[in-house]
Formats: sequence, structure tokens, C-alpha cells
Amino acid sequence: MKKSKILFIFSLTVFCFLTTSVNALTAAEVAARPTDCANYELASAEPDGSLNKVACYNTYEEAKQVMNSTANDNLVIVGNRRIVDAKYAMIDYDQSTETGYTSVYSDKYLSSEITYIRGGNSDDAVFLELDAATGRIKIKVSGTVGWIKRYENESAMSYPLYDIVPLSWVKSPSYYQVTGSDLIHHLPRNVYNTKGENQLVIGKKPSMLNEGTYYSYDGNYFYTDLKQMINDYKQGTYQNAVNKNNPFYNYYQYLSFRTKTNYNAENINQFIDARTSNPNSKLKNTGQYFIENQNNYGINAILMLAIGINESGYGTSNIAQTKNNLFGLNAIDKTPGQSADYFASVADCIGEFAYVWLDYGFVQPGDYRFRGANLGNKGVGLNIKYASDPYWGEKAAQYYYDLDKYYGFQDYEAYAIAVLNNNYNNTVYPKKTPGGLNVSSSFYQYKVAGSPVVVLEEVTGPNVNGNTTWYKIMSDPTLDGDLEYIGDSKSNPRVTYPWDTMHVYVPASYFYKVNSGEGVPPTPEEPTDPEVPPEVPETPEEPQHKPISSIVQEASYAYENGIISKIQPGTSIETIKGNLTNAGGVVTVTDPNGNTVESGQIGTGYQVHITSGTTEVLTVLIYGDTDGNGAISAVDYVRVKNKIMDGGGLQGAYEKAADVNKDGTISAVDYVNIKNYIMGTDNVISN
Repeated sequence: MKKSKILFIFSLTVFCFLTTSVNALTAAEVAARPTDCANYELASAEPDGSLNKVACYNTYEEAKQVMNSTANDNLVIVGNRRIVDAKYAMIDYDQSTETGYTSVYSDKYLSSEITYIRGGNSDDAVFLELDAATGRIKIKVSGTVGWIKRYENESAMSYPLYDIVPLSWVKSPSYYQVTGSDLIHHLPRNVYNTKGENQLVIGKKPSMLNEGTYYSYDGNYFYTDLKQMINDYKQGTYQNAVNKNNPFYNYYQYLSFRTKTNYNAENINQFIDARTSNPNSKLKNTGQYFIENQNNYGINAILMLAIGINESGYGTSNIAQTKNNLFGLNAIDKTPGQSADYFASVADCIGEFAYVWLDYGFVQPGDYRFRGANLGNKGVGLNIKYASDPYWGEKAAQYYYDLDKYYGFQDYEAYAIAVLNNNYNNTVYPKKTPGGLNVSSSFYQYKVAGSPVVVLEEVTGPNVNGNTTWYKIMSDPTLDGDLEYIGDSKSNPRVTYPWDTMHVYVPASYFYKVNSGEGVPPTPEEPTDPEVPPEVPETPEEPQHKPISSIVQEASYAYENGIISKIQPGTSIETIKGNLTNAGGVVTVTDPNGNTVESGQIGTGYQVHITSGTTEVLTVLIYGDTDGNGAISAVDYVRVKNKIMDGGGLQGAYEKAADVNKDGTISAVDYVNIKNYIMGTDNVISN
């Protein structure tokens, strides 16, 4: 817990950027690179991946001044044999840490932790600024701006937390694709495009954006040029954004948990049946539990379901299967399987999640984790404190969107949403009446820009900032008959959320209304239960969508961290496509250069694109095949031996393939295993 389609390109510049092949230097290669600069070197990171010296300087400040005043946008500063600063750069934070995540702080002095992030599904963030004295850098990722340390243990200089990658070397930044109907977030697993990518279909096409490709590290403001985006981020503006005067707020990410779905228990059960064929899924026939807990404790049933799908892989994860834990509760990053909570039943888990974790937890302003009662991102909402994955909120939102689309959008914009339009330094207090007494003023305040409220009605009240409009909204905390906070009641008897009376007021001048709420009106009680859901947009022949992991495993391959393995040497393209297709996926295969291939032998470094609702791109790993030809021969034996002797030659998937016994190191054991395989006495892919 603490845890593809063809692009429509706007310009030749963007097209070239996305398709340029870069064999950029790794951090280790930069460190090994010879230099005659005693202190700081100003160098040019060329688009071909090379690093060429420009000049030497005694101090960082001298190098920085020249870098900023020179027209060359590819300049970087090298100090202590690593890139320490760059004119335009991303960071790759996919690093090994003791805790399993990287803390993001409010300032370079590390005064307070804002949130935490973990690499894996996506590892890039925007590099904004270096504090040369400490090596700490300012970044932007998933809606938050903050500082991270160079090393997890700064005194010992151990566990490095980031690499600075100049923009000229970045092959695959995160980007958004807008189609005629959808918004898709593409999340490459590193900026060098060596680990494949995830694709999240997170919501409807933003009305203010044309079809095409955009960059954004907050999901609100979108750019067609990365340099313009970085310049704006450094200056704290959105002046060059395509939608600079009309920010986008994805409905499913900003919808408050204090809402009711228009779907019922049978709709939920039918959707789960359509999306997983696994009869042992712990989400099967759970619709009544989600609806009951929604009605009792004021937590939107489909938002809970979406989190459950995301955290449990449609109820098939090991934690779900062995512990009835659908939501990753207490599954900390370092030891998720061991630390995750156990529940006697799935019903108990859903009830605990709705009441203890949400109703009297994340969506209560009195709780230390409250940052907004929505899924959000790393800037606002549950995502800040619930999960280390920067895009956890988007990943849950994609499942709400998928369900809503499946049934003809009965929930989309059923509620009007407004978001706090600035940071008001704890001054926005909800009132019992327009301009009246504060509601439990000791804690119920809106503090974080982008915090959403559900607008039930616009009324007239006292003038605030020249505006007499007030919003009647749903209360985030559970209140009593006098609209006062009931208290931290996590034990029996549980306190219900009285839907009909949970209404408070805020000045409209502090908020920005992001939609009209003119979708299907919310039903005050449990929705109707039609035999066939109305307005179903898909035909009955719509393909069932399995989790990608299930498809891979059912095809008898291994799935882990963007890798597909347990593939026999000599396997043909046709065979692997057939096996994965039979398991329920739509499959294409590309070679290491990105070319689609239909025949021949698959090898290490190839990529398998599997679509099942969403698309994942998995890198092929055949243990022992270190040259990517799909076979294991004396060539591989020699390459592994050379790697052991001088440490060079093998990188990325090919280096992983050399570790045939998967002990984390490449040693004599590995090349002996390869030799034995060639002689017919061992099977190096048995792992």
C-alpha cells in the first residue's frame, strides 16, 4: 500500500523526440569516463548519447553561470564523476533503497515530508533545481513539487535516490495521449525506454484538448513541448500550457468519496464477472458489501471497488487470496506480504476499509492523513499518504472509468465538483449556514489547492471577495444533528453517515467549479436493479478483460516488474503470441529496435505488448540468452565470462539474462550453468 495506439503528433519536434534512439551513458559509465577536470566539468550531452567536454571550472557556481548564459540547451555539469546539474533534465528515481521508497520534502532543509514515491511502473520526474551544498534536488512529479535527498543515508552516502538524465538523452518520458474519446497516460518504466511501459485509460477526453500527445506532471495543465513545460515549472507558472486558462480535472480522480453511485450490487457483480474469468477471485459476488457500506458510512461504493481492483488484481493477488485483504491494508513497501492485515472474510475487509480507513480515516479532516476526500495524485487526495506509487490515484480511476463506460456513463458528472483554487493558509472554514458559525473549527478546513468539494446547490450569502455566491456541499467529516464533529469512533457501535443532513457551506470565491454536474442525477437511495443495465454501449460480445499478470501466468510464463520470463530458448514469435492470445490477451511483439515482428525466434530484449482493457509492454527475459538471439550458445558463455572479468558489455535485460540463478550477482556459477546447458546437463531457465 505504502507502497497502444498510434500517436497523433503535433509537431516534427515532438515526433523526433519520441522516436530518437538514444544509447546514453549510464551513471556508472559517466563515473568511469576519463576527464582532466579537477573540480567541475561543463559538458554537452549530445542527442547521440555521448558526453563531450566544454570546459573545466574550479567552482560549481562558475560552471552554473556559464551553463545558464550559453545557448546550448544540452549542457550539464559533472562533479565528482556524476551529472549534478543540467539545463533541462528529468530524473530517474528507480533506485534501490532500504525503506523501499523515496521521501519528498517541503524544502531543501527537509523540514517536513510531503509524500513519498517509489519507482517501478514509472520512474521519471521533472528536475527543477539543485542545492549544490547538499546534493538535494527540487522535482515535480504527479502534481507535487518538493525536494529529495541525493542519498537515502546522506552521512554514509549510501542508497542513491536519483540519476539526473539530460533531456537530450531522454527517450521515453511519461506522456498523455488524447484520442477521440479517451485520455490515456503512458508510463514508461524508465526514461531510456529499456523496461517497457504501462498504459492507463483514466477518463474521458478533456474537452479543452485536441487529439494528440501531451506532457504533464500534474494531470491538470498540458504541454506539447517539454522544454516549455520545464521552464514554466521552474517559474511556478503555466503560461505555455495548451490549456493555461482552463485546467483539467479528471472526474474520477476528483470525485469525493462522500457521493453515491447510481449502480447497484448486481451491476458490480456483473462487471467483475465480465472482467475476470478466475472463479477464485475474492471480488466475486461482493457487490452487496460495497453498496451496504456506502449507504451506512458515506463512502462511494465504486471508488472503493476501484481501489480494490487496483490493489488486488481483480481479487486474485496473493494478499487477497490468503488474507482476504482487497485494499493492500498495511502492506508496506518493503514487506507487503508479511505486513498486510488479515481478515476473517472479504465482507469484514470491506467494512473495515469503509469505516475505519476511510470514513474515520483518510476522508476525515481531523485525521493526520487527510489531504482531500478524493483519489487524487501526489498533490491532493488519498494518493499523497495512501500509496508510494505516484499514479495510484490514476490507476484506481481507470477502473471506475472502465465500469462507468461499460454501463453507459450513469455516474459521469452526476455530481458538480469544485476545487480549492489556491492555498488559503488554513482560512477556508465550512460554515453551518452561509456566513454562519464554523463547523468544528478546530480541524475542518480546506488547505490544499485542488481539494474538491461536491456542490449540491448555489445559494446567496454574505459577500466574500466580492462574491455573494455560496456553495452548499457534502460534509467530509461525519457530523451530529448540530453539525459538529462526532468524534473518532472506530469501535462498535459504529456511527453511520446521515446522508440527508450532511450539508455545509463554503464561499464560492475560494473555489473553482470544474463541471456542471449535469450528468445522470444521483439517486438518493440504492439505485434500481435492472435485469439488463440501460444504455450499455458495448455489445454482448465485448471481450472479457483479465489482468495482464493473469494472462501471462495462464500462458505458463512468469510476470514480474515489467518482465516476461520462463520462455524456452528457441520459442517462436508465433508460439508466444498464440499462447498469450489463448489466455485472453491481444498481443503484438516488437524487436529491441521497436519494429513489429510477426515471425522468427523471440529473444531477450524483445517486447511483448499485451492488451486487455489496458495495455502493458513487457520486456522478454530468457535466462542465458545474453545477446538477444533467442538461443543459448558459446557466445553467451563468453559474454558472461567477460562481464565477470571486466564488468563491461552487458546492460539492461541482457545483464539480467546473465544472472541465470537469480541471486542478484553475475558470477562463475552463472557461466558454469550456461556451459552445462550447452552440454545438455542443465536448464538455465528453471528459475
